[in-house]
Amino acid sequence: MVTKKSYICHSVLLTEFQRMKKTSIILFVLVLSGIASVAQEKQPGEFRKFSLGFDLYTDIWQKLPENVDASWLNRSVNFYGLFNNQMGESNFDFSYGLGMSVHNLYMDALPYDKWGYTEFINIPDSISYDKAKITMAYVDIPLEIRYRAKSGFRAYFGFKFSVLVHQHSKFVGEDPNVGYDVTIKRDDVRYLELWQYTVYAKIGYKWLNLYGAYQLQPTFKKDEGPQMFPISVGLSIMPY
Repeated sequence: MVTKKSYICHSVLLTEFQRMKKTSIILFVLVLSGIASVAQEKQPGEFRKFSLGFDLYTDIWQKLPENVDASWLNRSVNFYGLFNNQMGESNFDFSYGLGMSVHNLYMDALPYDKWGYTEFINIPDSISYDKAKITMAYVDIPLEIRYRAKSGFRAYFGFKFSVLVHQHSKFVGEDPNVGYDVTIKRDDVRYLELWQYTVYAKIGYKWLNLYGAYQLQPTFKKDEGPQMFPISVGLSIMPY
């Protein structure tokens, strides 16, 4: 049974973890901004030598377990910085860099490890809750071919390698053992693939583009979890 004392301790640790995570993200963005300020030597009419941006999107999860009902909106985000290399005098350039991506799955279940396999157990209808999700965070190495017309039209096609750096599940809702709502975050999403490979495309005008991505392999290891994967759709914003 979860006691009030243990719940308070858990809440303090959770608050500290969230503070550290937010600090890490801020530092990551500041590092990219610092690289941009050093690398950027753009003259009027020329390509930028360095680009900084982010993608806001929803993950549409494929091949979920039959018992899992996912939310239609799974808010997720990418941050990235890219070095741009113009191909001769053309409107094309090849770009590479570093980024961070966070994928979410909001659902009516939570992960459970059983005999070396991650399965999802539904939350009983008798328990009221505001949020149940899993989160995976990756460090990305993106590679892009870009077309940027002088008119402002943009078309980007890319591929990225990703390595898993963090995962957790989160539940916000009623705990029958203590009689009030709790927030529980655990690093218990096991048997995830360490490496991921994704193809993506962006198309739009100047700094605002539509974004779409397709993950090429399942999120969990074969025979150790459901063979689900996300298709991502949203907006890409590149203010710098």
